[in-house]
Parts: sequence; structure tokens; C-alpha cells
Amino acid sequence: MDDPLAIFKEPWSKLDPQAAAVLARIYAGAAGEAPIFERTPESARALIDRLVPFYVSAGAPALPHIEERLIPGASGPIRVRLYDPGIPAPAPTVIFIHGGGFVTCDIDVYDGVPRQLAKRSGLRVLSVDYALAPEHPFPVPLEDCIAALRWATVHGGELGIDPERIAIAGDSAGAALALATALALRDAGTSPLRGAALIYGCYAPDLDSQSQKDFGGGPYLIMSQEMAWYWNHYLPDAASRTNPLAAPLLADLEGLPPLFVAASEFDPLRDDSVALVDRLKAAGVPVEFRLWNGMIHSAVNLTGWIAAMGPHVDEIGAFLRRVTAKA
Repeated sequence: MDDPLAIFKEPWSKLDPQAAAVLARIYAGAAGEAPIFERTPESARALIDRLVPFYVSAGAPALPHIEERLIPGASGPIRVRLYDPGIPAPAPTVIFIHGGGFVTCDIDVYDGVPRQLAKRSGLRVLSVDYALAPEHPFPVPLEDCIAALRWATVHGGELGIDPERIAIAGDSAGAALALATALALRDAGTSPLRGAALIYGCYAPDLDSQSQKDFGGGPYLIMSQEMAWYWNHYLPDAASRTNPLAAPLLADLEGLPPLFVAASEFDPLRDDSVALVDRLKAAGVPVEFRLWNGMIHSAVNLTGWIAAMGPHVDEIGAFLRRVTAKA
């Protein structure tokens, strides 16, 4: 685009000013780049690996101890990375599932997010490097997440994890995987989860919501065409699109632990969270919902650029502290 700041004026005038400013900077830096949905998965990953860490790493706090392990996953050995803010072991711990549309990103790209979460919550955070689609479509990424959580309950003591005080969190596709993990563990009758924090998740491959119509055409960082591209890679089999572990908005939600659900106002995925909260309430699940006014998708990744996001992440941290507190 000739003038990347032109879209800063309208409709961005309704965004949080710092969110609008960093969004303008992102678009200016990506000028001339083909959109995600016109790329191969390999090309999309290369673009994100090149452009995104600069934004996610901004303001990420130093922590006294970070440690990485290889653990068994459904796809083979997978990496997990522990972020310790200095809390004595055995410590309450958050299993963190990163976003990226099931196709892109990893725990390196996302390094700044668990740092923020560990620092602001005062809890240990274990970030999971699950396998990506389309090389590993559903259910393999989910099975990796389940395997990581089960590993944490059995072997997490090696990393100072208290197996009785575990929660899960995720953003975007990671929120869908976190919710599906909670559902799978509930169904198995062996869930150790004390709670889950779900941040602007994509909970079903339905792109007909009002928020998709309002914001999915751009320029709000993520587009409906991009979401369709992600879902098509993750769920190439049409039958899987009605599987409640692939599209957890379709699941029976009864019996889940307490949930914190957050959504951004100017996000095509906003209405996924609204619909999920309505269904959670109907199912009798304790749920706290926050709509972040003036914010965009990936706002947590941009905490170092948007001052208003600090208190929002603090609130997520407070919820996770409450649910993992000693009885």
C-alpha cells in the first residue's frame, strides 16, 4: 500500500491509540509482502519468523530461570520450555499453548508471551511446542498438548511443577487447543486442571459471525481469508469440522473447571468468545469474561507496545493465581 498510515485514520480512529500505532507499524513493515492465505505453510512460517519476534519480544521481562526439555509427544519428541519467575518448588504452573492458526509459530516466536505471563502471574509457565498442520493435521497437535500436560503431572517434578496445582492457557488457535485439552481430560476422567485462561480463541471453523463480517476484511491484523486458510490446513477432512475436540464450540461443556475468557473488540474472532461464554453459562461452568475495548487480535503478543494490555495480562495472571492457590 502506498500510504500505510492511510488506514490508520479510518476506521482505526476507534482503536486504542497505541494499538493503532503498532498496527500501522506492522503494516508498514509488511508492505509488499504477500498475505498469509496466498502462501505455502513454509513461506507463511518464514514470514512470521522474520517479522513477528521483534514485536512479541518488546518489553518481555528477564526471568531468573528458563529451562528447556524434550518430552514424548504424539508427533514424536516435542520441546517444552519452563519459565520460572523465582517461585519456590513445587510450584503452581500454567501450561501455555501458543497461537498461530495451528500452522505457524513456535515457542521461540512466542517467547515474550510466557515471559509476560510468568512475571505478571508469579507462576511457573510451561510453553508447549506442539506439531503443526498441515504436516500434522488434527488431532495430532491436540494430542501433543494432552501429552505435554500429562507429562507435567507425572514428570513435572523434575522442573519443580506441583502436579496438584496446574492450569492451562492459550491464545487464538492455542486457546482452541487449550479448551480441547480440557475437554479431552474431562472425558478421560483424569483431569488435573484447576482452570483455563482462553484468549481470543477460534472455537469453530464458522466464518459467518458478525465480527468476521465487521473486521475480517482487514485491516485488523487477521482476515477471514487467513482464518479459512488456517482451518483448511488443520481440518482437511470435512468430517473433523464437527468433531467437538476440533471445534470445541460444538462440545458438551459441562464439568469443565473455572474458565477465564477474553476477547478483543476489533477482532474477527470476537464472537467466537461471546458464543462460547453463552454456552459455558448455560452449562453451569464458572466463567469470567472480559471484552478488551479498543483492542485487536494478538494484543497480548503486543503487551510491550500497548500500555493498556499490562493490566489485562495482570488480570489473567490474577485468575490463574486464584485457581492454582492451595486449597
